[in-house]
Amino acid sequence: MAKNDESRQQESSKIPGCIRKMSRCERFFFMSPACTVMMAARITGAVDEIRFRQALATVSRVHPLLRSKIVFDDRHDAWFSSDGVPEVPMRVSSRTSDSQWLDELKSEARVPFDLGRGPLIKCVLLQSPNVSDLLVFCNHSICDGMAIAILVRELLVRYADPEKEIRVLDSPDALDLEKPGISVMGFVSRIISVYANWKWNKNPYYFGPEDYAALYRTYWEKRRPGLVLFEFNPAESARMQATCREHSVTVASAVSAACLAAHADITGGFSKSQQTVLVPYDLRRRVQPPTGDVFCFCAGGIRLKYAYSPEKPFWYNAGALHKAIHTYLENPSPAPLPAFEPSLIDALAGFGVFTSKVPEAYTKTATLQRFAADKGNIVVSFNRNIDTTFPGFTPSNLGKIDMPESYAGPRLERLVFLPAASEINPLVLGGIGAGGGMVFALAFVDPPAKSGVSPEPEMIRIRNRALEYLGFPEKVHPGVITRA
Repeated sequence: MAKNDESRQQESSKIPGCIRKMSRCERFFFMSPACTVMMAARITGAVDEIRFRQALATVSRVHPLLRSKIVFDDRHDAWFSSDGVPEVPMRVSSRTSDSQWLDELKSEARVPFDLGRGPLIKCVLLQSPNVSDLLVFCNHSICDGMAIAILVRELLVRYADPEKEIRVLDSPDALDLEKPGISVMGFVSRIISVYANWKWNKNPYYFGPEDYAALYRTYWEKRRPGLVLFEFNPAESARMQATCREHSVTVASAVSAACLAAHADITGGFSKSQQTVLVPYDLRRRVQPPTGDVFCFCAGGIRLKYAYSPEKPFWYNAGALHKAIHTYLENPSPAPLPAFEPSLIDALAGFGVFTSKVPEAYTKTATLQRFAADKGNIVVSFNRNIDTTFPGFTPSNLGKIDMPESYAGPRLERLVFLPAASEINPLVLGGIGAGGGMVFALAFVDPPAKSGVSPEPEMIRIRNRALEYLGFPEKVHPGVITRA
């Protein structure tokens, strides 16, 4: 047994119900109120509640992180544990309209997870005899968008076939799957990490579930997650795919370029520092051997400088963006993740970002009070210009989710994917295809703390202008579309 493996085994033996240690990568997506990933699935056909709950319990046996909580050890490392974790909660209500799912999503997303009790995922089922809406909410530390799509597909498959074999799929650590090579950037990252850890350890802060819950509830008390949809039915999707093939680009590249063009038209475009695109991608399909359909955070990301050129034709820009993204994806070179102390990661990614945006939250616990009052903390320096250092555009397209050909049961009509939205990210797009159609969502915080003004009208204008660029002027609509 390798020395590192032996050390891990000794550490894990001290954690009841230990699944594994949370990685540094997962920890960056752990305690922020802006790190809940959501998905809405429309299901046609009768759904029996008892049978559906049984399917959910079975899927939880396949994917251990679905039944996990967080345990901190003496060094404040976080561990996923299954000890005493209850079943995944699913609240069932009667479905009364096609738009009800949107109100339910905006309401339930404002409720934090109980990190110390678990689980870190919850569901809402809006049920009617012929059509139901399933809403899934998940802490980003245990999932990415593809993980939730996998969950929805497996729920329906196991609902139709309760006797299907159960085989546990252990979740890998994304950092073990995609390790950056030796580089100048990596050397600089190590130097920064050593210095930051030294400064932090002089006066560290250890945030726990009560601090996360206090910040989460206070942040969302006067806000809602917002979304503006572009929906394409099967015929429209086929037309879009044909047009994209003619121009040798993917649908994802075309929609992304259209959003960038529309954003430039409506807002004047991003500042120079934010003319950057961050493109997440699924590691499940890009590593050898393949991991299988695991439920966990299993995403990489490429970051590239890109600015839309309004003097060039739209399809020229779409082609340039497509080439830039796919050149990177052919041989992605992940940026080295700084080896920060875990508690410093919590402060940087979860708590330091929001001190000016929701100061009232930092009166709720003793740790939050001390942290907010410490103006000399290293986190203050790191986050001073955070609003201008985040990428301007984050497009996350999951592609098409297919059901098995032999599947017989309630049908998956459509999916809506909402990436974790933040007011720090000006433009966030989530896309997914199911049931022959495609849905793209612009996700945002409504209203952001900085302005207090709802961005929804502006996002609707961006959506409508993007539809015109894509060749669908007939789909321009003055409001929020909740169903195709």
